[in-house]
Amino acid sequence: MDNIIFQYPKWYIIFCLLLGVVYAVSLYYRDGRFKEQASWFKWLLGILRTAVVGLLAFLLLSPLIKSLIQNQRNPIIVMVEDSSESIAQGLKEESVAFGNQMDQLESQLQEKFDVKRLHFGDSVGTGKADTLNDKVSNISSAIKYISENYGDQNVGAIILSSDGIYNEGSNPIYQKTEINAPIYTIALGDTTKRKDLILKDIFYNKIVYLNDQFTIQADISADNCSNQRTTLEVFEVTDNGQKKLKEEKIVIKGNDFFTSKDITLNANRSGVIKYRIKLSTLSGESLTSNNSKDIVIEVLDARQKILLLANAPHPDIAALKTSILNNKNYTLDVAFAQRKDVKINDYNMVIFHNLPSIKNGIDRHITALNKRRIPRLFIVGRQTQLSGYNNQQEVLNIGGNNTQSDDIQANFNPGFSSFTVDPELKRVVSKFPPLIAPFGKYKAGAKTNSLLYQRIGRVDTDYPLLSFSDLNNTKTAVLSAEGIWKWKLADYLEHGNHDNFNSLMAKVIQFTTVKDDKRKFRADVNKNVFKENENVRVEAQLFNDSYEAVNDADVFLSLFDSKKKEYKYTFSKKDNYYNLDLGTLKEGNYSFTATTNVGGKELKDQGKFSVKSIQLEQYDLTARHDVLFDLSKKSGGKLYYPAQIDTLSSSILDSDLIKPILYTSNKTQSILNIRWILGILIILLILEWFLRRYFGTY
Repeated sequence: MDNIIFQYPKWYIIFCLLLGVVYAVSLYYRDGRFKEQASWFKWLLGILRTAVVGLLAFLLLSPLIKSLIQNQRNPIIVMVEDSSESIAQGLKEESVAFGNQMDQLESQLQEKFDVKRLHFGDSVGTGKADTLNDKVSNISSAIKYISENYGDQNVGAIILSSDGIYNEGSNPIYQKTEINAPIYTIALGDTTKRKDLILKDIFYNKIVYLNDQFTIQADISADNCSNQRTTLEVFEVTDNGQKKLKEEKIVIKGNDFFTSKDITLNANRSGVIKYRIKLSTLSGESLTSNNSKDIVIEVLDARQKILLLANAPHPDIAALKTSILNNKNYTLDVAFAQRKDVKINDYNMVIFHNLPSIKNGIDRHITALNKRRIPRLFIVGRQTQLSGYNNQQEVLNIGGNNTQSDDIQANFNPGFSSFTVDPELKRVVSKFPPLIAPFGKYKAGAKTNSLLYQRIGRVDTDYPLLSFSDLNNTKTAVLSAEGIWKWKLADYLEHGNHDNFNSLMAKVIQFTTVKDDKRKFRADVNKNVFKENENVRVEAQLFNDSYEAVNDADVFLSLFDSKKKEYKYTFSKKDNYYNLDLGTLKEGNYSFTATTNVGGKELKDQGKFSVKSIQLEQYDLTARHDVLFDLSKKSGGKLYYPAQIDTLSSSILDSDLIKPILYTSNKTQSILNIRWILGILIILLILEWFLRRYFGTY
């Protein structure tokens, strides 16, 4: 009875029983048809009828029955395989045999565990590795993926097959994980150092300026090549061939050799220029593909000068400075409002941080900027005098006295289309720490376009956080909160770099400083140089006579490679713009022409970009089994070699630490849904009917 839940008082059961008794008595007490039978026969029929009627009445009370259910969930074994090119180089003809070994290992483990297979290289994918041709190896990303996707599950062990070489991401030994499971590593590749000359690394600025000199640093190493000579050569590569720019002789001293060479070149033409740095081959080298490396440098013919004018020292200033100077398109000067000698007309953009304030007005600066229509960005903080700020711009009016503030986070405006923002950047920024914004009423101007709105606590508001406007052909941006230095630190903490923060600031600065494009049709890629493992995406926008974004017409694209071979595509329509994913492309220079037809008039836009090769996997093929050993030791696992896979299987299958988990849950259902109750009723009715008929009456 403890498992039965009544929706009415329990003592109602007495009435159900009485109803059955009354019904049986009324039916059989004065019934004279069974006089010839024994006295107990009428009692038996009465009991049967009482049971049926009482049970039916009991069911009308809609009782519920509660049952306890136990489920067993087997441990998960995650098998993750390195699918980069260095694995193919290390396994060679044994790659098929090793693949069969891994399939057999999976089959053995599936008898007792739930096995999940993953592979990693450029990115992490599900399933086993069908090919070994990924251009990079990022072990830390694989560990992070497992932590994020299986961290809340019963992971018994992780089996990682790799050569230990990582050329992207952080050292996997220090990768944080939420999974407390041993990592068993299968060590692939060869740790032997053969005779090899390696162009180890190239350090250079990706963007330089026309007519400037720039330096390329080449790091060169050599194993077992003592007392030999090589030549370092630098070429400029074009569609018509390559032109030698510099060369230098190098004498290799010792079997463990390393040196750095600086090469100074002139940026004598603008555009995306490809350079090839090459070492002449030595006799007896085990690998020659790592003797050369191609780099791509973008040469620009203009810089933008930016002034950051602040009310007082603030952590935001350092964060903005390093982010802006990360882009070689810009130069930045920092000054405080007390200075009287700032020549504001010398700049292409001015950032006002916590200005105007009570002590420092900016009326004369705004007057000078308005005369030359110089763009500006306001960063509002607790030192900003809101009344003075409201008088200096028409982007965003903030009603308040700045004595109170809110902790706010960013929420992207899905309708913003002035420039594109990567989905990853949207995801990351929305999780950044809160900024500090003045408490008050926010009212956007008539021509204000907001990229970010404020999220206060868990409430998404329509209060603008980052907004833009263009009045009288003068662009103005407003960030209505301070503390963006926390975003930069959070970006580094999460990803080990500042790429997302820098990307956001670059887009804000670029959009604010660029002159308005009044073309009714435009198509563009989001950057000029892509890696060969990156998808190339082209976006297009079409505007009507009122400069409203539309996408009624079809848009087509013709892509041309360096040999002028044409490939044709059609854009997809999304919201109020067009997009096209060209996928990954081979190394080379490309140009494109996008066309559409509106009202019988053809509109056209053109562009170009370059795809550079990734040669990371060919530069160092010496396996790093020490990394795998440390990774296993740290997690409580062990390192194995391919010949020991059977031992690994037995070790996991026989482990007492990898156990299933029992999950207990309560299930509540109506007794009416239990079929055997209906069966009892039917049996009772049939039995009563059979006895009545057998003994001569209904």
